[in-house]
Amino acid sequence: MIFPLRTSRWTRFLTSTTGPFEAEVAGGIVGVRMGWVGHAEIPVERIARITSRRWPWWGGLGVRIAKGMVAFVPAPGDGVLLEFDDPVTVHAPMSWETDRVLVMVADPERFAAKVAAEREAALPPTP
Repeated sequence: MIFPLRTSRWTRFLTSTTGPFEAEVAGGIVGVRMGWVGHAEIPVERIARITSRRWPWWGGLGVRIAKGMVAFVPAPGDGVLLEFDDPVTVHAPMSWETDRVLVMVADPERFAAKVAAEREAALPPTP
């Protein structure tokens, strides 16, 4: 399932980059793409927690490296924070290891629910 990233009037400055601005949850992977600015391919079994996080306007736009996380931010507002059991490598635009990724999708509740469902399906059943 594809989720467009959040947009605002300022997003047009970022969209001059080529490629989609979207997150996709399918096949046990959460993929996030912001054109050439950055991307991530995160296996759902590596996700330990899914929470919400607000990104302020003064935090900047683009793929941001801040406070131990990488944020995919085409517009400020509410997003979904994915926390990992071990660091994953994302491209921001160079390779970067992180324990947390913030994804600013247009529909954070639906995205979080889909990631949680995909994660649940990927985990082995408990006895």
